[in-house]
Amino acid sequence: MAKKLEVSPNLLLKKFSSQKNSEKIDFKLEGMDISTSQISDALKNLTGKDGVIPQVKPVKNNLKIQGRVVTVSTRQDDWGTSLKAIETAREGEIIFISCDGDDVGVWGELFSTYSQEKGLGGTVIYGAVRDVKAIRDLNYPVFSRSIVPNAGNPSAEGEINIPLDCGGVLVNPGDWVFGDDCGVVLVPENLLKKVINEARKIKQKEEEILGLIQEGALLSDILGI
Repeated sequence: MAKKLEVSPNLLLKKFSSQKNSEKIDFKLEGMDISTSQISDALKNLTGKDGVIPQVKPVKNNLKIQGRVVTVSTRQDDWGTSLKAIETAREGEIIFISCDGDDVGVWGELFSTYSQEKGLGGTVIYGAVRDVKAIRDLNYPVFSRSIVPNAGNPSAEGEINIPLDCGGVLVNPGDWVFGDDCGVVLVPENLLKKVINEARKIKQKEEEILGLIQEGALLSDILGI
């Protein structure tokens, strides 16, 4: 009987790495403590649309993401395209994957480890993820529609950095995504600064309302209901 070949995860990562130098993104929202609820409300105030990616939730709570997206369009049984996206992304960027279903995982422990080592900001999957125990232990932020144990094949037949339609939300390469315990919100790149400014106003107003409540005011009076 032939001896079974054992390959370590580190060796696999080295083998498949393109070893490209990553560049830092040129715009960061340092020190920003704004929730996806406030981002969504701000976007809705400005555009009439809330930007929520439907059914996508965090694999682990208390982990936030904010950053530009590298988009991936792939079949759910093809995890090879996700690997190509990791090696395309720059430091701080978010991998955003759209699949044709959520019954087969296109992401797992190895990709999360690799992405974390490359300094990526997180992963959003309009589809399925696996290896969630290991991903939670890594504290690498992953958001998905579904959790499964199975995976497909490394076909790498999908496309990277093309527009996506995720439940009616248009996701373009370079758009910004925000994620927390409540879910994920997509903000078009050209609206980012306006949305952030509006979200900060909403946050300030909410803090004022909370202060009035603590002073004994009726919420219906505060809101004029």
